[in-house]
Amino acid sequence: MIDFFEKAKIIPKSEVMISFIKFQNDLIGRYDYIDELLRTMEREHIKPTHDILKSLFDGTALKKKEQQPMIVGKASIQMTREEWNREEGKVSYERYHDVIKASGADRRTFSKVLDSIVKVEPTFGKPYFKVEIDVTELDGIRQELNRNE
Repeated sequence: MIDFFEKAKIIPKSEVMISFIKFQNDLIGRYDYIDELLRTMEREHIKPTHDILKSLFDGTALKKKEQQPMIVGKASIQMTREEWNREEGKVSYERYHDVIKASGADRRTFSKVLDSIVKVEPTFGKPYFKVEIDVTELDGIRQELNRNE
């Protein structure tokens, strides 16, 4: 194969090869531009026109829509009490106290874990923190937190 290139005097650094590669890259760039131009035309011009004509021939443009009130106030919307409370951000008294109790329990668990952390300063190297919790205690905390999720 190398003999063919040597006999035909084709060298990768020759001016002919370099100009041919530049021409190919330029042609590819033009094809990409034309492709993008066609896609833009389809998206912005052809598709909306097609949808308008389709709605005219189907008769959907001629049908009258139900008239809705211009201003929609809270009085005109019919919602249940729960939906109103949810929209206004209100929470029931029982749920509020359940959340407060759960946060108190989480706070106690977290403070217990923080109390078990000890700073260790070795003679060589950087100081580090050590958690002194029994494995069974740690498993209990994990189970409690997974149960609350």
